[in-house]
Amino acid sequence: MVETRTCGQCSRFKLLNGGCPHYDSFFEYVGGRPLMDVRCAACSDFHPARKTADKKARKQLKDSGVTVDGPFEAICHNGKPAFLVKNSETFSIVESLEINGETIYPKDVKHIPYEPYGYYEGAVPNQEDLFWKVNQEFQTFIDVEPVWKDVLSTGVLLSHHQEKLQTVPYLFLYGDNESGKSTVLQLMKYLCYRPMYGVTIPSADLYGYLEDSDSIGTILEDEIQGIHKDTDKIKIYKAGYKQGAVVPRTIITQHDRIIKYYRTFCFKACASEQIPQVKGFNERFLFISMVEGSPEKEWADITREDLDRLHDLRDMLLKWRLQSRAWQLPEFQLPMKGRVKELWKPLLQITHGLTVYDGLFRFVEDQKNERLSARQNTLEGHVVKVVSSLYNQGNETIPFSDVWRELVSDLDGKLDDKKPHVMDTSEFFQVTKNKVGYRLREVLSGKTTVLKERDSEGDRVSVKAYVFDSAKLRKVAKKYGYEVSTKLPSLPSSEGVQAPKTMEKVGENNVENTTHAHLKLGRLSNTVDSQKQSSGLGVESSSISENSVEKSVTRNKDPNSVDSRGSEFDLNSSVTEDNVLGWLRLDWKGGTEAAFEELLKSQGYSEEQAVRLRQRWLDQGVLRQDPGSLVLTDGEDEKAAGTIATKVRHIPPGEPCELCHGSAAEWQIMEDNDNTRMCNGCFNRLRANGQQFTFLEGGEAESEKLRRTGYERRS
Repeated sequence: MVETRTCGQCSRFKLLNGGCPHYDSFFEYVGGRPLMDVRCAACSDFHPARKTADKKARKQLKDSGVTVDGPFEAICHNGKPAFLVKNSETFSIVESLEINGETIYPKDVKHIPYEPYGYYEGAVPNQEDLFWKVNQEFQTFIDVEPVWKDVLSTGVLLSHHQEKLQTVPYLFLYGDNESGKSTVLQLMKYLCYRPMYGVTIPSADLYGYLEDSDSIGTILEDEIQGIHKDTDKIKIYKAGYKQGAVVPRTIITQHDRIIKYYRTFCFKACASEQIPQVKGFNERFLFISMVEGSPEKEWADITREDLDRLHDLRDMLLKWRLQSRAWQLPEFQLPMKGRVKELWKPLLQITHGLTVYDGLFRFVEDQKNERLSARQNTLEGHVVKVVSSLYNQGNETIPFSDVWRELVSDLDGKLDDKKPHVMDTSEFFQVTKNKVGYRLREVLSGKTTVLKERDSEGDRVSVKAYVFDSAKLRKVAKKYGYEVSTKLPSLPSSEGVQAPKTMEKVGENNVENTTHAHLKLGRLSNTVDSQKQSSGLGVESSSISENSVEKSVTRNKDPNSVDSRGSEFDLNSSVTEDNVLGWLRLDWKGGTEAAFEELLKSQGYSEEQAVRLRQRWLDQGVLRQDPGSLVLTDGEDEKAAGTIATKVRHIPPGEPCELCHGSAAEWQIMEDNDNTRMCNGCFNRLRANGQQFTFLEGGEAESEKLRRTGYERRS
């Protein structure tokens, strides 16, 4: 029978430039149908299309999973790949399984990086006996502290139940050559669940293996030194200790662009001669120090009997995993939190109810203290210590120079006059100011600001400082084992408060404190002359301490009387305006005038006293009136405490300035020994140099009006 060839079988079918002589006929329609279609008989120019070979359907391979009959694991039985299935009562071995109508097959040795599992025919011991069987292998081949053998044994059991955990710890073995690091990894290669053991494994292979595996396996990596140069692997380790972490990768095919997500979560153990200096990486590990010892048996002396025993034990562990698949890990509260809890809770959950649990729990407490000590000995820990100490001294705004000075002392750093921004330390090598500033911003959430201070020559200079949020600082300090206390200065009562000795002497002589003479402006210059009047007490000026003059307040009975600093309040206590001002700098963050007065009244001031103090501090520049808010100015409290305010009134422009003899005078000093007239420019320069003025003309309302309109506009 001759086979009828059709147009659809032609290689030139419907190809415009392919040589099809009837191309147009496929697109001409008569009665709604084309003149020719795919079923038409082929013409004489027929060219048969190439036949494509039938592709074999790719086998679906798995190493573990769950069916309706129960969980299963891929093994090698009688030299062939097979599945070990846990039924409701027994175990069975099958060559393939049906899942959702699709046949799946076990992975063979070519598709796995570990030695295939076998079938353990005996009964599985209980978890207690299984733990000590694993522990006995570490006791045989490893010479390390007993508690670390318990941790390694627990890690082996934990690797078989990772899907039930939210976090897993990593183990890091470090030490000199021939200390037994590689032997530990060799043992774990036999006993951990489906491990990939290698040296300097590329990052792509890490998440590639975890993605190909149908269950959560184990990563064992030897000779990991130099990992700090591999940023991709560092990120995988840092993210992979928590359940759900993935690495996205874009795959470009011939016709599509696909984003694939690779898992990174699994139990990992590494070995190196030294600990890498990568902060976030190190925090995920439990570090085991290895030294050359004398184990019961060298790994080089391992026999066939030892290997058979290890194979039986790993097959036993696999069977235990299937048998305990439905086992739920116990949940309980631990007296720890943060990273310590994330790393140690899984180990304690696995061993809960075993005889080793109590010893491990006590060891965790010791590890918590050691971890805190290690954290304090980092550069960040020293910075937090210094800042916490300065903050506890009442410095809410801390100059960077203070932090640097204290840090140099704390680290016993050495400074070079040629490189003042760098200190040499024995522990952290070179520490730069830039590095410290980064820690202040990123670790302690410090905000930069500028303070006005006086240098050694008395000139006002700008100083870089940091402001810290007390709540955030307290949390960070607690993480590093330090305490931050926010001490709000309270107004002390008269009970238990002693006046300075110099003031006691004045009180004993019943002599009222005289006011300081006002500052006199030089007539022909912008200088300020200070004239002191004799008190007539026959007391040396040095007998009254500078501290007493600056901070102690002696009040008169007359509420309108003024003390040596212009204070006019009697709170029946030894409270100074510095006390009040220091407290306000901690508690007052800006607000309306009414709110400011209410805050003063809450501390014992009368309404009249609060109004007068607010107005006087406005005149002296201690307070500043911003739109809709009353704020404290930076550094002005020093001037208010040590400088006498000079009375001044605004005058209509007319006569020339007596200081610069240029512009018209707009201000006049109203003191008994000084009536200097000055222009607005000279007036502003005196204020900038620290001179304080009190507005007299027109009372409080007019003074405030002048501040908000005339003076503020001219400034």
